[in-house]
Amino acid sequence: MNILICDDSKIARKALSSNIELSQDLTLFYAENGKEGLDVLRAHSIDILFLDLTMPVMDGFDVLSQLPINTYPTQTVVISGDVQEKAKQRCYQLGANEFINKPFKQEEIADVLLRYGIPVSSKLLAFRPKFSLSSANLIENIKEISNVALGASAALISEQFDRFIDMPLPNVASLHHSELQMTLQDIVNNSEYRTISQRFVGYGINGEALVCLHGSDLAELLSVNQGNEQITTNEAILDISNLLVSSFLSSFNKQLDIEISLRQPIVLETEQLKAALKESHSFLNDYDSDIFTIEFVYSAESLDLKCDVIFLMDNDSLTAIKSILESVL
Repeated sequence: MNILICDDSKIARKALSSNIELSQDLTLFYAENGKEGLDVLRAHSIDILFLDLTMPVMDGFDVLSQLPINTYPTQTVVISGDVQEKAKQRCYQLGANEFINKPFKQEEIADVLLRYGIPVSSKLLAFRPKFSLSSANLIENIKEISNVALGASAALISEQFDRFIDMPLPNVASLHHSELQMTLQDIVNNSEYRTISQRFVGYGINGEALVCLHGSDLAELLSVNQGNEQITTNEAILDISNLLVSSFLSSFNKQLDIEISLRQPIVLETEQLKAALKESHSFLNDYDSDIFTIEFVYSAESLDLKCDVIFLMDNDSLTAIKSILESVL
């Protein structure tokens, strides 16, 4: 039996492969993006393809749209953090055999493996996006947790606005103080941007989420959000921003088994942003020269709208996350 695991996350590939009992009759192949996955499918007779959706170079939807690429009867199991109902429907329409949510449960993955005739490891473990830091570095762990959180968040947003949300790839890295200033300057220079700030704190984690909404269809989204209620544009913007931030943070908290509290969001007017560039606003004043960030961009299908989200945390918060990860392993 030949099995291909196509996922850009090293953690996810290891999590799934560790549940499979290797033998002389079974060969595991790996791919880090859809293009590599198609190359493997062309070169080998793959019995089972485990496919992620959100990947660089070529995503899982593109892979599904190109299958089958030969006459061999490959069966495809999508395992993804993109849990939007519209995403699942699209996968089935493109020929996927089934869809498994990340993070998957122990009994769930065992049932899938047995159903497809794949020998199950005697040390079967549940998929958890939190692994020993000796097996993956801290940034990779946080990136995988963020990826799962994005899937849960996109599903809520998709349901709220009845639109398919393109799953972004999270960028987890350190941002220099000067780079944040450049980001703020770009916002100031674009008068159509609407920017919201929201503090969060808990378990030694202290930070701020910045949400920047822009695009020609922003007005349409605001009208959908307001419905029949008479609320101000700023209130509608705050509601949208709070949904973006809280839905992501809720899943992030759940995976770490902690509770991080959100403060009330505020709309940052142009004058406040200009003041921030002079280091008078909190999110510039409170951070060291290096700022730990989680960045991503939401976009809705058929809408000219972008929702740039960046979570800013200080180095003490990164240390706290590392400690939390180690304590729950």
